[in-house]
Formats: sequence, structure tokens, C-alpha cells
Amino acid sequence: MSPPDHAPTNGAEKDARFGSALLHLMEDACATLDIDGRIDAVNAGMEELLDTHQSRLLGRHVSDVFSEASHKIDEALADGCAWEAETVVGPGRTVRLQLSPAYDADSHIAGWVALARVIDLNLKAAQELAISYYDPLTNLPGRTLVLRRLQPDLRQLNGDPVQVTILCVDLDGFDAVNRDHGRAIGDQILVETGRRLGRSMRASNIVGRLQEDMFVVGISDMRTHEQINAVAQRLIAAVSVPYQVKGARDAILLTASVGIAVAPENGNDGDELIGHAQAAVDLAKQTGTGTYQFYTNSTGGEVRERRSRVNRLRRAIDDGQLQLRYQPKVSLASGEIVAAEALVRWQDPDSGLVMPADFIPLAEDAGLIDPLGRKVLVEACETLAGWQKDDMPFLRIAVNVSAREIARSTFYEDLVAILNATGVEPDALELEITESAVMEGAEDVIRSMRDIRELGVHLTADDFGTGYASLSYLRKFPLDGIKIDTTFVGDIVAGGGGLASAVIAVGHCLEMNVVAEGVETEDQLSFLRWRDCDEVQGFLISKPLVAAEFVDMVNKGPVL
Repeated sequence: MSPPDHAPTNGAEKDARFGSALLHLMEDACATLDIDGRIDAVNAGMEELLDTHQSRLLGRHVSDVFSEASHKIDEALADGCAWEAETVVGPGRTVRLQLSPAYDADSHIAGWVALARVIDLNLKAAQELAISYYDPLTNLPGRTLVLRRLQPDLRQLNGDPVQVTILCVDLDGFDAVNRDHGRAIGDQILVETGRRLGRSMRASNIVGRLQEDMFVVGISDMRTHEQINAVAQRLIAAVSVPYQVKGARDAILLTASVGIAVAPENGNDGDELIGHAQAAVDLAKQTGTGTYQFYTNSTGGEVRERRSRVNRLRRAIDDGQLQLRYQPKVSLASGEIVAAEALVRWQDPDSGLVMPADFIPLAEDAGLIDPLGRKVLVEACETLAGWQKDDMPFLRIAVNVSAREIARSTFYEDLVAILNATGVEPDALELEITESAVMEGAEDVIRSMRDIRELGVHLTADDFGTGYASLSYLRKFPLDGIKIDTTFVGDIVAGGGGLASAVIAVGHCLEMNVVAEGVETEDQLSFLRWRDCDEVQGFLISKPLVAAEFVDMVNKGPVL
């Protein structure tokens, strides 16, 4: 007995009929596509949207139908990724077009679904206006509403001793939070920051959010700079309290930089005042985190100069203007070169050779330390790999890294990838991190250091003695060595050098390798040898050298 006409004859036919039924139930314009992006079915909504019968659509490529977005559509199909964007269909009709892959039982792409929805431009404009009035994440006033609320007070100044004050509050290092912990945690911090700033101010004051991690506070009853100072300090203190965020293993620590503009002293226009306060934020960041600065007539020029330097440094990282020099580290036991410290220089076309002290702080403030550090690490490992291929004696290469780099969640994976790509063995690489950064390191820094050391890479505390490490505290950290700070080495005179002696004793007590840097005189060298320091480096032995000069020096044999 044959089945009734409506009964499916097999699973594939049943799926096809079910899919067709769903397609025609969709209120939005919808089409199914084959694996190459050609239309094999459309619903009435798609016919209505495109003002044509399905017979004119079947078999056509979706990028031909939505020609305004053809390039992006072809890219999505080639990448096998879901995609959506606004595009124009016909005269003045804007739609949001979505492409989603459809998978078979083996999780392979078997086709695509295209969904188009007409956008009500009036509604969209109203929504954008609403967002400009209230930030949808924090529910704080946005820029438009902040300016509107400031207008009455700005109009009434007219010689009144009361000043209108704008304070822009920017979270220092917030980019690292999003990168290391994810945007969901970053959003929680932004919401909590808005609450904290609001609680720090009176109800009559304005607290809003301008963009990403920048907030704004407007006050209409400040009479003196001392009062404004107190407000800025209160806002910075509110941000400095550790953030306990759902989904983060440890408390997240942040600081804030505050820029201040005052009317009528800095102008009477709200937009202009906010711009001045933002410029003052940039100036505050130059002086360090957790500080505030008032806008002055010279601020704009200083900020423009800083932005110019940041842009030049960004180009330098991308265009190969950074150069490495290699300073020998010498074993006092054998007199031979046993390692090289890779030191970065910036060959600026405008300013000539720029030393690290003049651009590393700028890189850290501008969020460029990660790409800069990675570039240095890659080039140092590539150089060492080349030396190893040329049968040079075994050498370590030391690279300076910041606590921020090590704390980055992807640093370990990046390090492993670089070692694998260059063929450098982990025990030939040494990472130097300042003592203060080690001692202040959060749990994520310490975990990362342990993982790196277990990999076989050496870890050294740089500038040792300038921080506050105690023996009991220091032994908790996964370190292989310490470097005596140059100021202690410089203090060595005939019969002196007590601080250098103490650092050497601490290192040997913890069974660590001790290196003295900044050795410039024979007296310093003799003292360090007498105190059984393990290695030395400095201008007495050699200045930092280009790679070829360093190789020549190694090939000449012992230098002490």
C-alpha cells in the first residue's frame, strides 16, 4: 500500500518540506542559498522587498541581488562566516541584511540563509538621538544631554564668582582589561565606575559618559581651585578601590587620570570646555597614572606635541625604525661573554637616535608597549637563532619586558609561538622585569611568571635594590637571577660598596645568579670580583653593539 500524498518518503524530503514551511512562515524577507551563494528558495517577504517574482530570483547569486554589498557578501561566503550589515535595496530602501551558514549532519556548511529587514530610518534616528542623551550601558547622561544641562549655567556666568567646572575622568590601562579579561568584565567595570562617580558627587552635579572609558563630571558651584582639587582627588580615590567583578578570579586594580577645564577662564562653550578637559587628561597621563591636570593656554600645544610623538612612535614600530643593540654580559669566573642584553633604540627620521628612557614611558602611556615589546622579542630571538646556526658558543639573550606584558593573558602563548618559529631553546632566553614590578605583581603576573619559568625561560629581577623586597617575600617569586641596580654599582669606591655587597649576598642566599650592570671602572670590577658577583656588564667592557660587532667580540675569546 502506497503512503498518502502528504507523507514524506524519506528523511531528506521531510527536512526539505519542513524548511520550506519555515521559510514561508517568516515575516521578514528570507531566502535560502546553496553552498555557492545562489538562491534556491525565497518567501513572499523577499519577493515584496525586491518587488519581483521568485522566478526572477531563483538561481541568481545573492551578491548580484544585493549588489551594494556584493564585495562584503563574497568575503563572508569565502570565509564561511556569519555576516550582517546595512545596505540599500532599490531607491532609498535601507535594510539590515544577515547571512548565516546552514550546516549538515557532519557540521559542514551545506548552504546559507539570507534574512533582510527594512530599517525604519526615522526610528533609527530616534534611537541614535536617545543614545546621545543616555548611554545605554551605564544609563548615565551622554554628551548631548551633558551639554544641554550645562547651557543654563554657562549663560549665567556674567562676572559671577561661581565657576562652571568640567572634569573628564579617564580610566588608566582600561584597554588591557578588555584585552586580558574580556569585554563582558570591562563592561561591568564601566557600570561600576559610573556608580562610584555618581556616589562621589552631589545630586545637583552632572555625571555622564563621553566614550568608552572616559566619563565627565559637570559642577556649577565651585568658587576656588582648592575646591576643584578636592573633587578631582575624590574622583581618583573612587576609582582606585579594587573592583570585585563577577567572572574575574582576582580583584582588578585601576587608576584614573583627570583633566579639568573651568569656565569662564577656559571659555564659555560647553563643547570647547569638554575638549579642553580631554586635552588636560592627556597631559595628566604624561605625569603618571592617578593624577589630575588643569587646562592652560599651553596645554593644547603640549598635547598636540605628545600626540605627534605617539603617531611617530606608532609608525616607527610598523616601519622598522626600531633597532637593537647588544651589550655583552661577562662571567667573572671565566672572563668569557656568556649573554647579551638586547637594548632597543629608535632611529627617528626627525630627531635622530632616541634612547629608551625617552620613548618607553610614552609607549606604555599610549598603549604601544605590547606591539613594541613583541617586535623586540621577535628580533632578538631571530638574531640569536642566526648566531646558533653560525655555530657560535652557547649564549643567552636577555630582553626587558614590562609587568603589563607578562600579565597579558596571551603573553605565554605568544612567547611559545616565537620560540617555536625561531627555533630558539627556552633556556637560551632570559626575560628581565624590574624588581618593583615583580614585587607589586598581582596573582596573574605571578602565575604567568611560573608558567614561563616552567617552560625553561630564565627570569631576572632588574634594578634590584631600588624596591622593597625582603628575603622572605622574594623567595616566593619564580626568579633565576637578580641584577644589581646601577646606582649601587656607581657607589662602589675603594673600601665601600656595602649595598652592592648586600645584594650579592641576598642573591647567593637564594641560589640566584647575580649580575652587576653599569660597570665603568677597574675599581668597580675588582670589588665585584672580590665579592663573588657572577656576571658583569657595562661600558668598561663594551658599549651596546650592533649584531655584527657583538659577534666579532665573542669570536675574539675571553675579554677579562
